[in-house]
Amino acid sequence: MKYRVLLCISLFVFTGKAYALDVVERRLWNEDIRQLQNLVKTRHIDPFANIGQPEFDSQVDKLIEKLPDLNEAEVEVGIMRVMRGIGDAHTSYNIMSGLHRHYPFRFKYFDEKLQVVDTTAGYKFLLGSTLSGINNYTLQQLQKRLAPYVNYVENPYSYKLSFSFHITVAKFLYGTRISDRPDSVNFHFTKNGKSISANVNSVTMKKFAALSTQYPRLEPETHFSAIELPGIQLAFLGDRDIAYLDFDSYPEFEQLRKVCKKITDAIRKNGARNLVIDFRGNHGGDFYVGLILSSCIQDLDQFDWHKGIFVMTDEGTQSAAMSNAAQYQQILNATLVGSPTGADPNIASETNHFTLKNSKRSISISKRYYGFTQSSSDALYPDLPMTTSWEDYKKGKDGALLQLLSYIQKKDHGNLVKSQ
Repeated sequence: MKYRVLLCISLFVFTGKAYALDVVERRLWNEDIRQLQNLVKTRHIDPFANIGQPEFDSQVDKLIEKLPDLNEAEVEVGIMRVMRGIGDAHTSYNIMSGLHRHYPFRFKYFDEKLQVVDTTAGYKFLLGSTLSGINNYTLQQLQKRLAPYVNYVENPYSYKLSFSFHITVAKFLYGTRISDRPDSVNFHFTKNGKSISANVNSVTMKKFAALSTQYPRLEPETHFSAIELPGIQLAFLGDRDIAYLDFDSYPEFEQLRKVCKKITDAIRKNGARNLVIDFRGNHGGDFYVGLILSSCIQDLDQFDWHKGIFVMTDEGTQSAAMSNAAQYQQILNATLVGSPTGADPNIASETNHFTLKNSKRSISISKRYYGFTQSSSDALYPDLPMTTSWEDYKKGKDGALLQLLSYIQKKDHGNLVKSQ
C-alpha cells in the first residue's frame, strides 16, 4: 500500500494529467490549496486590499469542492483564478513550474491587433498574420473569458502582455476549456485579407524559448560599447550627442558597481548632452540596482539636466523597472517617453517565493508596498506618448526611439537658435 501511494504521488508531481484526479491526488491538491490559502493570509502584506477575505475563502472552498470533477490542468487554472483575485502581479501561480508545453507562436499587440512576430519553421507562412481566434472563440471573446485567469496582471497593459503569452501555454488553454484537447488546438488567423485556420500541436518549452518578440533593430543603427554588463548596454545616437542605455534586465549589484566608472568615462569622453534610459520590456529585478545607476551618472554635469534626460517605458516595464522609471522622473528630472507601464505605481510588490509541498508548483506572494506617485493611477503614463507601429516593426524600425531622437534633435536645435 505504501508503494502504491508513493507511485500516485510521483504521477501527481511529474505528469500533466488530462483526466480526472483520483482520490489520492485530490487529497494532495486539497493540501496544496489550503497551504496556498494560508500563505496568502499570513505572508502577503495586504492580501485583501482588492478582494474581501470572505470572497477569497469562498473561492478557495469552491475550488476544493470541485476537485472530484477536475483534471490537473483545471485545478491549476482554478488556482490561477484564486491568485488573480488578489489583484497584484507579484501574487501569482506559476503554471510553468510543472510540466508544460507551448504552442509555437510569439504574439505581440499593435493597437488592438495581436500579430504573430515569431514562430517555428513549419509555421513561417503565418509570420505577420493577425490572430482572430482560437477554436470557437474570437479574440475579443478570449480576452474577456480568460481575464479572471491570467496572472501577472495589474492593469490593462500588463493584461494584454500576459494574455498574449498565456494563450501559448497548452495546459492553460486546456484547463480553461478553450481547447478540448491537452496538446492541440485550432488557431485562426487573417493575413492579407484572407482567413487561415491551422490545427496546431504543442512543442517543448525548449523550442518555444527559442522564439522571441524582439526584432533585429535596423533603425536607428545602434553600436553598443563593450562595458561588459549583463542586461545594460551603452550606445551613442543622434550624431553621438545622445547617450543611450538599453536597460533590458537587472545585473547584480556588484556587477554594476564595478563598471560604473567605465560607463561614466565613456559618456564623459563622448560629450553627450542627452541621456535616454530604455526600460521597455524590462520585467524587473532589484530596484536598488537601478538607484546605483542613477548615483553612478549624477556627477555628469555635461548632461542637460533640465530637459535632456529621458526614460522609455511600455507595457513590459514592470516591477522594479516601473519603480526606477518613477524614481528617475523625480531624482533625475526625467521625461517619460513611450507607452504606459504594465505595473501599477501604488500597489503591493516584491516577491516571496514558495513551493507547494505536494505538487512542487511555485507561487509568489507580495511582501512589500511602495507608493511611487502622489495621485492614484493604474500605471505610469508617458509625458511624451511614442509607439512603434506594426509597419515600422516589420521593417526593423524602432519607431518610438526614432521619434524620440527626432524630438531631442529639434529640442537641441531650438536651444542653439535661442543662444545665438
